[in-house]
Amino acid sequence: MLECVAAATIGGKPSMNIHLVGHACIVVETLGTSILMDPWLSGKIFNDSWTLRPEPKFDPSLLNDIDYLWISHEHPDHCHFPTLDSFPASFKQRVTVLFQERDHPKIVAALTNLGYQHFRLLPHRVIVPLATPSGHLSGAKVYCYHAGLMDSALAVIDDRSVLLNANDVRISIPECRLILRDLGHVNVLMSQFSLAAYGGFDPPQHHLSARARDILRRLSSVHRALEAITTIPFASFMYFSTEDNKYVNSYANTVQDVYDSLVGQGQDCIVLYPGESHRIGLPHDSSQALRRYKALPDLEGLRYDPIASKALGEIFDAYRGLIKQLSERYPKALLSLLGPITVHIPDLNKTVRFRFSTGVIEEISTTALTDLVINSQPLWFGFRFSFGIQTLGVSARFKLLRHYRTWKLHRALLSLNNGGVYLKPKYLFSTEFMAYLRTRMSGGLTQAFHYYRTSL
Repeated sequence: MLECVAAATIGGKPSMNIHLVGHACIVVETLGTSILMDPWLSGKIFNDSWTLRPEPKFDPSLLNDIDYLWISHEHPDHCHFPTLDSFPASFKQRVTVLFQERDHPKIVAALTNLGYQHFRLLPHRVIVPLATPSGHLSGAKVYCYHAGLMDSALAVIDDRSVLLNANDVRISIPECRLILRDLGHVNVLMSQFSLAAYGGFDPPQHHLSARARDILRRLSSVHRALEAITTIPFASFMYFSTEDNKYVNSYANTVQDVYDSLVGQGQDCIVLYPGESHRIGLPHDSSQALRRYKALPDLEGLRYDPIASKALGEIFDAYRGLIKQLSERYPKALLSLLGPITVHIPDLNKTVRFRFSTGVIEEISTTALTDLVINSQPLWFGFRFSFGIQTLGVSARFKLLRHYRTWKLHRALLSLNNGGVYLKPKYLFSTEFMAYLRTRMSGGLTQAFHYYRTSL
């Protein structure tokens, strides 16, 4: 077990222990049960546009005591397949993977291909007891809150404490009340605290600064609405690491920013550096962790990858593949509502226009008014993969100059596509989708509105 696990107790009983590995990866231990969450331990992600900072601190022997592996959602900073594949076969054969019930087949299939054998699907808003390796109930429980189209939060519950790992879920205040009603209380909230996407509004100075401040305000509001005792900021330990997105780093919140913001409003905040742990209910001094974050190398001196290029023909081929997929899954009447989009590709010095309703993409004059500015490789990536446009937003590798609403509707449709929500009748009225709607009626419309309103 972690070296600090045998340490402090409250009232003669060990208290829940939280160990930060890095970024969104933590290990939670309570009542003889240990859960590893969202490991991303090395390498670049989101089309090679994010890099870990600081590096995680991970001892492979830690895996010997892990009973459960929770994956919050399929984004690679939470479900990093190279990391998951790197774990030993003995771990994959023994551990039980926890994942949300919604849209689970592709994740289960992917992890099965990596050698994982045991899965437990977590329903929405249901408290589920966990067992020890011997098969006896440990007393520890979990609660999964399905969010948006693919995300989820997880509460770990024992007989005295509740930890809510919200990672980067954008929880609305009505949802906080719903969660608090389900759980009764929240001792520790763990949450993302900085910029993790950008809508491309140009120039970025005002928009990114305002967005960073809004994240801190929202975190404080969620802390208050959940009546949390403590918030631990995490899941933002990375930097934007390509030449065309490095500008975002200038506006990102630091750990000191979130600590000062919460403490300044009378809310408790505990800061952990990778490798450090906290036992719920015990005092914690964050000063050393804050000094270590402040001492990290300056962002300007870090590595930034050059902009890669793709030929125009490759972009067109990827677009046609996407159109074929969309036409099979969505009514033509819906696609016809989406207007044309004009994209300037600076590394090729070319401009293209595409329209989903006709499936046409064409090169046009570079003097045409432009909606988006995207380099060729990120544009190709956006068309080539179902998650590509989401990645484009997360990686902040584009500029949005006009037709904001039209582009937002495109992003919404492609998010539905990536989330497995298809709107042709054969999908819309399937047994699986009807069951999904029934489980999400409570709070679902509120959440959908909140995600649309706060999306970039």
